[in-house]
Amino acid sequence: MNPRKLAAIDIVFLGSKFIISEFAAGVLLSIAFGAFILMRGHSIWQLALGVYFISLGINYIPLLVYANAITRGQSARTELGDELNDKRRAMVKYRRQSVLLLIPLLVPIFALARDWHKKINATST
Repeated sequence: MNPRKLAAIDIVFLGSKFIISEFAAGVLLSIAFGAFILMRGHSIWQLALGVYFISLGINYIPLLVYANAITRGQSARTELGDELNDKRRAMVKYRRQSVLLLIPLLVPIFALARDWHKKINATST
């Protein structure tokens, strides 16, 4: 999973304003809903549900950061490179990856691993 490319393909096909709004709403609404559930909940299941929604909101933070950076650099198409030659295939690939957004904290882990890997490669050359 490459969260940066996931943000880029959404920007290419849906536009930066829509995607940044979607990702911002994903962060704010998920965290707010999770906090509300935690404050009102009285059972272990409600606690788990509240934590789940908060972690979903955290999943959208790297996507929002990447979408902002890509929009500022106007580099959405560059990020995807040759993958846009077959738009249908690219959409299928990244739509499949977008399902992984439902797994708590997975996107930040992939984003941190990607950035760490990038730093390692930059220092070794």
